[in-house]
Amino acid sequence: MKKLFLLLSIMLTTIVLTACNANNLTDYEYIEQKGSFTLGYTDFPPMGYLDNGTPSGFDIEIATLVFERLGIELKFKYIDWDAKVVELDSKRIDSIWNGLTITDERKLEMTFSKPYFDNNLIIISKEGSNIDTISDLSDKNIGLELGSSADLSVGKNENILSISKEVKKYSTSSDAILALNAGLVDAVIVDEIYARYVVLKDTTNAYTISSEIIGTEQYGIGFRLGDETLKTKIDEALDALFEEGLIEPISIKYFGVNLFVR
Repeated sequence: MKKLFLLLSIMLTTIVLTACNANNLTDYEYIEQKGSFTLGYTDFPPMGYLDNGTPSGFDIEIATLVFERLGIELKFKYIDWDAKVVELDSKRIDSIWNGLTITDERKLEMTFSKPYFDNNLIIISKEGSNIDTISDLSDKNIGLELGSSADLSVGKNENILSISKEVKKYSTSSDAILALNAGLVDAVIVDEIYARYVVLKDTTNAYTISSEIIGTEQYGIGFRLGDETLKTKIDEALDALFEEGLIEPISIKYFGVNLFVR
């Protein structure tokens, strides 16, 4: 009986010590111990998207370079964008890295990397619609992605809310564009980066991008709130890759110019 009690005591102590050690790990040590890093993304080309079942895009390629340098396995998880913070906090993913706009609201929920991309919010509509400014949205149906920066911006824009007929929200920006092409909405408010990608890639439909900018924004990588060590490690890797000129060709591949900022 004494031997059994001693064995149980040793096992309990081991479990407690293991738990304590796990709790004392920094956020980066947690990734190192786990041996992998899971990047959360959704359908937002050209930043991140599925191409014949394979994760692709600007952010995907940049992240691949970063984790090759850090010597940690990189995994990808396609997520519901509206549930991104839940996915992050539950540790099903370790970052949201997919054209994520830095906002004051989001800073309350996650830790952001240094900004790496400048972007604008614009209106995209079908050619011939004569929609070029906010005032042209009078009595029009507007589409946008639920939980996106466009959603956050329009939600605070009393002018747009007061003059538009209805704001319809979709799971992805791609779905909003499909609604535009189907005539379900008259215009879509979206990131300029994505809008120009649509204009470039969609040879079936003709679009117009507004001259009026609804808002300016910056993209950053979102980590769990307080994951400062992990954020610093990835920022340092990005700094080095940028200085070595390894990011520029990837940006040119997707955008024709180097848009990565440091």
